[in-house]
Amino acid sequence: MTRRLLAAMSGWGKSWYAQLLFETNLPEFDLVAIFDYKDEYRGLVKAGLASHYIVGDRERAWSVEDWEAFFESNPKVVLARHRLKPEEWREVVAKAVQALRNLAGPSRSALAGIDEAHFVAPQTGKIPDAIEGLSTTGRGEGASSMWITQRLAKLDETVGSQCDERIIGGFSGDRDRGKVDPEYPEDVHNPQARSIARLPDELRVDGESIALRRFEEDGSTVGSEWVYSNNKGEMERRDTRELTMQTTHYGPEGHPIHDPN
Repeated sequence: MTRRLLAAMSGWGKSWYAQLLFETNLPEFDLVAIFDYKDEYRGLVKAGLASHYIVGDRERAWSVEDWEAFFESNPKVVLARHRLKPEEWREVVAKAVQALRNLAGPSRSALAGIDEAHFVAPQTGKIPDAIEGLSTTGRGEGASSMWITQRLAKLDETVGSQCDERIIGGFSGDRDRGKVDPEYPEDVHNPQARSIARLPDELRVDGESIALRRFEEDGSTVGSEWVYSNNKGEMERRDTRELTMQTTHYGPEGHPIHDPN
C-alpha cells in the first residue's frame, strides 16, 4: 500500500493530474473515497468509475458507523464538500477516513484521496487521530492514501514526511519549496530559476539542467512537468503532455484579468 503526495502551486495542473491518477487506480481498489474540496472530480462520476455524493450539514452529524454503512453501499465514491467550513469538513473527513480504515484489511483494499489536504491536515493545531493514522499506520491496515495540496508549507509535517511516494510540481514560494526536502536541488521546483546546479541526470531535459516548466495555449495550462520520487531512491521527470486522460476534467482555471492597453 502506498502513501502518495501530489503537490504544486495553483494553476500547475494539479487537479488534472490527480484525476488521471484516480482514473488509473480506481479499478484496482475495493473501496475508494475521494474527498473533493471544490467538486472538481465529477468527470470520474460521469464516466461511471465512481458514484457522487454531496456532503453537507446532515452528513456532518454522521457517526463512524454511519460512514461504514455508507461505504458498504457506495464502495467507490466522490464526496463533494457543500457549504462546510474547513474545520467542519475536517471533522467529516476524519470520521469517514476512520470508517474506511475499519473496513480495509488484507482482503479488502482501500484508497482515500484527500483534496486540498492542507485544510484536512493543517500544520497549525492538532489534526484528528484518524487522519494522522491514515498517514502513519494506514499502510499496515490495507489503506492507501493520496494527499493533494497547493500549500506544502501549511500541510502537517507528519503527513508530508510519511508519504513514501512524491509527485511535486512547481512552486513560486520559498516556504513551499522549503518543505519539499528532496535528494536533489529544490530549485528545480522554482519556475523562475534558470540553470540548476548539480541536477541529477534523471531530472535533466536533453542534458540541460532546467527548472520544471508549465505549458500554456491561449492562456490555459495544457501540460506541466513534475518530479516523481520515492523512498527507494528512484526519481524521474514527468511531462503530463505525454499522458492521456479518458475522463473529462471539470476544474476551473478562473477568468483572466487583463491589463489596459
